[in-house]
Amino acid sequence: MRFPILFALCLLPSCGTIGFYTQAAGGQAEVLLKRRPVERLIEEPSTDEKLRRQLLLTRRLLAFAESELALPSGGSYTLYTHLDRKHLVWVMHAAPELSLEPKRWWYPIVGRQDYRGYFREDRARAEEEKLRRRGYETWAAGVDAYSTLGVFRDPLLDTFIHREEMDLAELIFHELVHRKYYLRGNTKFNEGMAEAVAREGVRRWFRTTGRPRELARYELRLRRLAQAGRAIRECSDRLRDLYAGDLPDDAKRRRKAEEIALLKRKLRALRGEWGGGLKSWIEEPINNARLNSFTAYEDEVPRFAKLIEDCGGDFTLFWQKVRELEK
Repeated sequence: MRFPILFALCLLPSCGTIGFYTQAAGGQAEVLLKRRPVERLIEEPSTDEKLRRQLLLTRRLLAFAESELALPSGGSYTLYTHLDRKHLVWVMHAAPELSLEPKRWWYPIVGRQDYRGYFREDRARAEEEKLRRRGYETWAAGVDAYSTLGVFRDPLLDTFIHREEMDLAELIFHELVHRKYYLRGNTKFNEGMAEAVAREGVRRWFRTTGRPRELARYELRLRRLAQAGRAIRECSDRLRDLYAGDLPDDAKRRRKAEEIALLKRKLRALRGEWGGGLKSWIEEPINNARLNSFTAYEDEVPRFAKLIEDCGGDFTLFWQKVRELEK
């Protein structure tokens, strides 16, 4: 039992800090207390057949991650928790109106991070409102999984277990990367590495299981992500230059609105070309926090994809090189 660790976090100073860690401890405790062994669920006749199939698939994915990606689970995802809600947590990003420098929060163990997570949506929205009154732009969205970095045996959750195979595989591989290696206080490093490894893992999974159609469908998704990513990154780069310039703030605000409108036009064009997709980016507001929520995951992906290639796809060597990068 590791609950004393969470209890200690609640003793940190300041009312705001205590409130945050109290909800975090309560949310994590719920996830842990409701865990049930996957093997028992698979064997029980009363288990829903659809759930049983997904649990069996997960078992195969874990074996593959260990043998092909050097990602042992350490007991994670061998348990299952049913929470009966849409998302596990609501994650919030924030940034000033005329800056792409993300607001960062400090946490024990993991250091500073570019986001804040809440187990209840109303608390995330309340914190958003506080930050907006202080002049920040915010972006909050539901997230279905996270890693406790090996502190606990993370369970499978009903928030993601019924995803289609490529999504489930990508998520599990991504979270196992965080368990394997985590650079304290560096969001872009950690997320870019996890995304690069997860994507290579999904490719190999479909190759190994002999499903070229699924592999082609996944590669198409990645190509489209790259297309949208280029437009988003170009917008971010232009805004970064704009904010660093000498124009008056009102002029910067006008130019910012023009850049975001241009980005939306580009994304609409891609949506038309693809026959769908990008709905939230087109229909919902885009601000600095939203842009950061994307680049935090994508900026470092090419770097780690190249490292995988440079290692000849050997993940034992890759993890050695990752540790050298920290130095």
